[in-house]
Amino acid sequence: MSGCSVHAASAGPNWITFANGRLSYGTDAQGNRVPDFSRVGYRNGDAPPPELPVAATVTPQPSGDDTARIQQAIDQVAHSGKPGAVQLAAGDYRLEGTLRISASNVELRGAGSAAHGTRLVATGKLHTLVTIAGSGSRTPSGSAVPVTSGYVPVGADQLDVSDASSFHVGDHVIVQRPQEQAWIHAIGMDQIPLRPDGTPSKQWTPNAGLQFDRTITAVNGKTVRFDVPLTNALESQYTHATVTRYSYPGRISGSGLAHLSADGAEFEQDPAWHNDGFFKSQLVTVDAAEDSWVADVVADHFGAAFGTGENALRISLLNTSSLDESVPQDIHDQPAAYTISGQETLVRQCVVTGSNVHAWITQARVPGPNVISRCTATNTGSRILDAGPHQRWASGTLYDDLTMSPPSGHLQLSDRQWMGSGQGWAGANSVLWNCGVGSYLVENPPTAHNWALGCTGTQNKPPAGHRNGEIESPGKHLAPESLYDEQLAERH
Repeated sequence: MSGCSVHAASAGPNWITFANGRLSYGTDAQGNRVPDFSRVGYRNGDAPPPELPVAATVTPQPSGDDTARIQQAIDQVAHSGKPGAVQLAAGDYRLEGTLRISASNVELRGAGSAAHGTRLVATGKLHTLVTIAGSGSRTPSGSAVPVTSGYVPVGADQLDVSDASSFHVGDHVIVQRPQEQAWIHAIGMDQIPLRPDGTPSKQWTPNAGLQFDRTITAVNGKTVRFDVPLTNALESQYTHATVTRYSYPGRISGSGLAHLSADGAEFEQDPAWHNDGFFKSQLVTVDAAEDSWVADVVADHFGAAFGTGENALRISLLNTSSLDESVPQDIHDQPAAYTISGQETLVRQCVVTGSNVHAWITQARVPGPNVISRCTATNTGSRILDAGPHQRWASGTLYDDLTMSPPSGHLQLSDRQWMGSGQGWAGANSVLWNCGVGSYLVENPPTAHNWALGCTGTQNKPPAGHRNGEIESPGKHLAPESLYDEQLAERH
């Protein structure tokens, strides 16, 4: 692994210092640093989500399914071609089906998330109450252009390519880091140990890897600069990285869900609920959408309340809650209140309550940056409450100023080994900043770092053969209180 080693925690630099009102960053020998996480959420944090003008109003009815008539109002606003909101007056609305926002600049908005506001009530079979999603997927525009830089470090926002003549400022591109066999072997993910029952684990195989969705901001000779830093190194000894222009006409933008609550308790009456059906008990998912939002929304008694899909970009989830997580207490598989599969996601000021649940997770090969900031999670039962990357190398997640009720709240950046179907190294180049938890485990993967900076709680030791991550100021919070807030303030 020459040329791609990382420092042990005890030998690392002073990764972040804060003096005279400014942050400064240390690097390792290859230039890797704690990334800038400030360019996440709606419009990269440069503006708050808007409240679109009311274009249609729906009022409660005494009984019956409200799905069709709310959907009709959504479609009416979408077909108008003008930005607008469907205003749901205060009261209850029963949803046997899924409400679909599939056009740009459409908001579904209630009269408030508190008591006597607007409430969506789940009825019927397990399903998702609201989706914000366009259609299709990214389409390449031209050929993939090889990256010629020998090593592009974490935190870099530029690289060299073999031929930059096809690239222009404003182009949407994918910077792709395929996961190839040499790298999989270097991190030990072709040698995942047997499961506890002695059955084989599923080993990692070569795949498309991380696909960073970026916009070009400058082209200078063969050097291309983009808007958001990379959260994983591009190492020529391990991967053949490329940059490809793309179009995505089916992806929507500027749409949202706001100012309401939802109740999923009736889903527990579905016979499928206890048999992993709770994973289908969802309030809202966002995919094939950019610069969109979920704000001031309370989910009560849902299994997997909030989610962003892999084609979601710059999504803000602001002032949301997943309360009384709906999950059986006698099963092994846990749902997640918040599941992030997209990139440049901001989850801000959220609340989770429940037990036998993951509070916040990322899924497989999720490219960062993604940020979970100023959130709390409280264990209301006797089973687990944990959080962190869930599987297969999600890169660049910031867990910022989080509180998880001790002694049970557990936060980890680690090798999950045989868990699931061989989840292995779940996250890399991710940061716990000023997190107050019952316990935490942070390990350095081969070829990458993970950081725990200013965290309180019991620091768990890695298993034999694994290394501690970059641990600084254990047991004492650092200044500033929120790394995300400070990075955003300094950029503005």
